[in-house]
Amino acid sequence: MTPRKELFITIKEALSTLPTLELVDLQRRQFANPKENFPSYFTAALIEIKSIRWGMMVEQKQEGRATVDIVFCCKDGWMNQFNGTTDEQDGLIEIDVIDSIVEKLQELRGISFKPLDLTDEEALDMEGEMMSYKISFSTSIYRLVNPKYSKQKIGFQTQIP
Repeated sequence: MTPRKELFITIKEALSTLPTLELVDLQRRQFANPKENFPSYFTAALIEIKSIRWGMMVEQKQEGRATVDIVFCCKDGWMNQFNGTTDEQDGLIEIDVIDSIVEKLQELRGISFKPLDLTDEEALDMEGEMMSYKISFSTSIYRLVNPKYSKQKIGFQTQIP
């Protein structure tokens, strides 16, 4: 399995244990439709591996610095909490979900990546899309590359005159 795939699967498995999330998936701009045509999922965590900056190491290994964004989308967006939200906490249940996502992912590690570190949080204002919040993490990630040289045995033959 590639490091990028392991990173995605490990994050997806961790977030899938949160009962408040209806959808945990790769970010594919699922909620970019007009308001009347939202998909049936209303509480979602979308995983986006933004960038990996690779550098060479010794012994055919590469080390990279990866940035992972979790875009949390919610029907009862906190900016519309006065407009008929459905939770009993005046539309602030999203804050608990955001904190739960951070708790699940902070220090999460895999075989080919080091613990995730929270680096940034921000509300997103995407025109025509569901209210969303971006939570960013960074990690060191490692992979093997094809060797430049292959080992070969060298044999000598001696001739007797």
